[in-house]
Amino acid sequence: MLMKLKKISDYLWELPKELKECMRVPGRIYVNEKLLSGVEEGALEQCANVACLPGIIKYSIAMPDIHFGYGFPIGGVAAFDANEGVISPGGVGFDINCGVRLLRTDLKVGEIKPKLAELINHIFENVPSGVGMKGKIRLSRGELDEVLENGAKWAVEKGYGWAEDLENIEENGCMEGADAAKVSDFAKK
Repeated sequence: MLMKLKKISDYLWELPKELKECMRVPGRIYVNEKLLSGVEEGALEQCANVACLPGIIKYSIAMPDIHFGYGFPIGGVAAFDANEGVISPGGVGFDINCGVRLLRTDLKVGEIKPKLAELINHIFENVPSGVGMKGKIRLSRGELDEVLENGAKWAVEKGYGWAEDLENIEENGCMEGADAAKVSDFAKK
């Protein structure tokens, strides 16, 4: 399958839609040549398989961390039509509780597009990401331990979510046996 990839740019490769009869859209892999040489055939096959799913829109995408996964390749991204498509929160697996969340909204593309830059900036300003980033919520060591042991339930109790959210999060937002004492002081800082 690697040999059938079409180079779009130095960082973008395409699995042609004609590669498999069932493919509804092409696959796109965002890697340079060095990373491409390490991509597993099975991961490319999974990217092509995702392109076969009902209601898929535009492309089956694989990010630079692509590797063989559970259904989708790890690093796989896909969007699906709300009426004709599938919802697959377990597409990349659900064994590591990595924090990926599936969100659905009734907003239409036309409503979001004019405000996309504003939305992205708002998310960037309000969602901590990256090493050393700080969020708006300040917690004492004891409160942090509560979060570690109670997970999303803590967030709901503090008004950062709704009780219904817990029903839609793996393990109801808290892994059984969570023990804050198992987390090092260094990690808590």
